[in-house]
Amino acid sequence: MLTSRGISLLSAVIILLAIAWNTDITMVYVFFVITFVMFALSYFHMRFNMPDITVQRLVQDTAFEDEMLNVRINVQNNLSRGIYFFELIDCFPPAQPDKKEVSLFMLDINAKEEKRFNYTIDCYKRGVWKIGPIQVVSQDALGFYRMRRTLDVISYIIVYPAFFRITAFPPLARGSVSWMGVETAKISGDSHEFFGIREYERGDAISRIHWPSSARHGKLIVKQFERNSVQEVTIVMDFKEGNDIGTGRETTLEYSVKIAGSIARFLMDSGAFVQIIGYTNETMVVPFGKGESHLYKVLEYLAGVRSNGAFTLSETLEEASFIAPYNSTLVTIMLDNDIDALSSLVQFKVKGIKLIVVVLSTSTFGYAEGVEHLSTEDANRFDEALMGLEAYVYRISKGDDLEKKFEAV
Repeated sequence: MLTSRGISLLSAVIILLAIAWNTDITMVYVFFVITFVMFALSYFHMRFNMPDITVQRLVQDTAFEDEMLNVRINVQNNLSRGIYFFELIDCFPPAQPDKKEVSLFMLDINAKEEKRFNYTIDCYKRGVWKIGPIQVVSQDALGFYRMRRTLDVISYIIVYPAFFRITAFPPLARGSVSWMGVETAKISGDSHEFFGIREYERGDAISRIHWPSSARHGKLIVKQFERNSVQEVTIVMDFKEGNDIGTGRETTLEYSVKIAGSIARFLMDSGAFVQIIGYTNETMVVPFGKGESHLYKVLEYLAGVRSNGAFTLSETLEEASFIAPYNSTLVTIMLDNDIDALSSLVQFKVKGIKLIVVVLSTSTFGYAEGVEHLSTEDANRFDEALMGLEAYVYRISKGDDLEKKFEAV
């Protein structure tokens, strides 16, 4: 492919040929031959210098937003001669919009030699990303021609949402579940205490037999246990298509994801069981769990979510009402124009579920097609309905320092 310089040279060749043909001036013919030879030699040089290489990219599988990532590129020269002056362009979609293409200039690689190159790049935005392909760009010494070849070098990376620090959070509702001496799969981190004894029943585990009491009563007696002080939190999110307002990382969805991940981490660090409910086209529920392994399940879920769901938040809450346990806590992240969702929260109070509501101010994130901002009258109705829920409320606007918003209760 001709570069702009090559197009200029080709134009000069054509003009010189036309002048020489019409004037029959020897010197013009000489200039024409010189430029034509330069043009031809540059082409053959470019073709000769086109590298035959094998490229391998080494990059970690996961990262967090704003993490600087080191990427290693191994380049193997497959030719029995050296290659010089070519460029590799790697495509890295998680980077900032103006840095998605990374350019590496190769000065020389000897015959059959393998060289290693590194570059660092900022993981700008969460997501499940495909890195690549890699383009090999070669040109002649004078810059008249440029040739591109695409290498199918593909890697995959999950970029988790960034956290912010939460130093305080409203008290959670507490529940308890009786174990009654029956063998049950233990959940990591469970807290259970001795509750009493009762007569052995078929199906009870041998390990729960209380041998001193059995000897004293002349029949098998088993121990009863109670799991107490169980804190279970359901986080409900809005992934309805069209409800993502804003641009880049400053959108209602990105704020929701960052808030949900930070709350989940804080609660699991505090010993609570956490589940997340949010309906997209691919994923729906991350069931209850705790500990580091469950946190990464939550983060993987949040890394991939998009506002492409068919369910409204109100419909999502209807589904959540069947899943959220009695005497647990519900955290809802919602837009401030969603009055229908507030109506759906009333049913949770009947089940003794404590409500924590994070409200995002849509007007601060900008305007989106099909999204209506509340009038003053509707805003007052929204606030009154919110007060009627007796919920703890966080109000979030674009640009807020989220750590400060969550530093006191």
